[in-house]
Amino acid sequence: MLAMVAALPGCNDQKTVQAPPVRIPHVIALSDEGAYLPPPAGPGVVASLDSLIPDVPMPVGFKPVASKCQSSFDGTARQVRHVYQGRSRGAEVVRFYQQQLTRNDWRPVGRQQEDGGAVVLSYTKGPEALRVRVHEGWAGVVTIGISIFAQGASGPVFASPGPPTTP
Repeated sequence: MLAMVAALPGCNDQKTVQAPPVRIPHVIALSDEGAYLPPPAGPGVVASLDSLIPDVPMPVGFKPVASKCQSSFDGTARQVRHVYQGRSRGAEVVRFYQQQLTRNDWRPVGRQQEDGGAVVLSYTKGPEALRVRVHEGWAGVVTIGISIFAQGASGPVFASPGPPTTP
């Protein structure tokens, strides 16, 4: 029907009337807690000045999922589990962490690609181990799971495709 309207001749001089372009609405993405996740402001990923962990930055535009964030210190190492969500490309977020973590003196020790498409990066620094899990889901929503724990301790088991969980 729309195609027929677009090709109807006009009343004056038999000119064709063009239909207005169809606007497709933007996808509205929400975090697990219902917070609005805006589309990326531009290309690439940059560190937020509001990062919750000074040596493990959070990307600009990402929001912490408060119900999935906890931290403590046992006198030797931090015990941190944070989950952030935002909109980006998973590969860009992985690249961001690979660059930022080495700048913050984390030493890479492994990278794992999970069946569901998530990437898990592993690092060490002093007495601590770090795992960063990046999963890109629907509508470009990327979930980042951050876990810091004492080296040698059993770290979290990552369940695909959601954020990290502990056994």
